[in-house]
Amino acid sequence: MAKYQDLVGQEDWLPALDGRAWVFGDRVDRRALLGDDWLNVPADEAARHVLEPIAPGFAAAIAPGDFVVAGADFAFDVAQRAVPAALKAARVDAVIARSFGHFFARNAVHIGLPVLVVEETAAIKQGDRLRVDVEAHVVANKSSGDRYVVRNLGDEDIAILRAGGLVEFKRGVAT
Repeated sequence: MAKYQDLVGQEDWLPALDGRAWVFGDRVDRRALLGDDWLNVPADEAARHVLEPIAPGFAAAIAPGDFVVAGADFAFDVAQRAVPAALKAARVDAVIARSFGHFFARNAVHIGLPVLVVEETAAIKQGDRLRVDVEAHVVANKSSGDRYVVRNLGDEDIAILRAGGLVEFKRGVAT
C-alpha cells in the first residue's frame, strides 16, 4: 500500500502521495511502455511487463507509491487504455512529465491515474523522494527541497481522480 497523508483533513480531497521517482527521458513511446504481446491481456498480467523494453526489471522493483517521471511527449503515440491501466496495475501512483500524448492523458485520468505536467522534470533524479499533492497542484522533491507546479488538471479532472476514475465519478453524479 502507498503511504498516503491527508494534507487538508477533508475526506473528499485527494491524499498527498509519497514515493520515489523512476526517471525516463523524452518521447517514451507505446512500445517502450508496453510491448505488443501485452496489449490484449488483463492489466495485472500486463503490469509485470511495463517499461520492460527500456527498463528491464522495473515492474518487479517498483514499490507502491512510486512515480514515473519523464521528459517531453510521454506516451505521445498511446491510444490504448491498456497502457495506463498496466501502469496503474503496476502500482505507479502518478506519472509526471513535461508533456503527454492527449489520448494517454485522458485515458489515465479516466481510470484514476494522475498524470501531472511539470516543466522541471529534468531536475528530478532517479530515486528522489517526492511528495505529490494533486489538489494543491504541487510536486515537492524531498531529496532536493525543490517544489514544482503542476500545470494541468482542471476541476473536473481532479473530481474524476477523487472519485477513483470516470465510471465512479459518473455513478456519483447520477446519485
